[in-house]
Amino acid sequence: MHAVSRSAPSDPISGVDYYSADLGDEAAVRKMFASIATTPWAVINTVGGFAPHRPIIEFDTAEFQTQYQLNLLTAAVLTKHAVQAMRKRGSGRIIHTASRSATHTQGAGFAYSVSKAGVLHLVKMAAAECADSDIRVHAVSPGIIDTATNRAAMPNADHGGWAKPADISRAYLFLAAPKSPAKSGTTITV
Repeated sequence: MHAVSRSAPSDPISGVDYYSADLGDEAAVRKMFASIATTPWAVINTVGGFAPHRPIIEFDTAEFQTQYQLNLLTAAVLTKHAVQAMRKRGSGRIIHTASRSATHTQGAGFAYSVSKAGVLHLVKMAAAECADSDIRVHAVSPGIIDTATNRAAMPNADHGGWAKPADISRAYLFLAAPKSPAKSGTTITV
């Protein structure tokens, strides 16, 4: 198993090979895939950033560029290199993280939701391009995730309906399974 982040984890898991790479940097992603001895069966992309709601009249180009970079560009670069690697074997799974905000405007920030909508479209387009193989491209689309960071950011919110990380991980694993019945291009809302 391999894991990638910009920096080494503070609490590494035994048996996991860690790589440090900026997934928005194509040269770094190319190098990372070249350094992995065997093509991964599944690539699960949980990279992303968040920007809160602001009225369109307060549109911030820097915020939008940051969200585009974190959410959409990283997904596109990762998909490109994962598909190139998986084509040699003819099979594999790529699962990206979208967001409920990509399809619902209530309370969503423009920069964040538009970049996540782009991820959903990327998944559909990549799935169509890989239709001649057993390479499947999917997305998991969570609402607010029940994390310490989100609870601290929204202390007065009703945390009861928030998706638990364990629930979300089961959706990724279902889509990554070799015998998963999910057709390519599937998005699971959690």
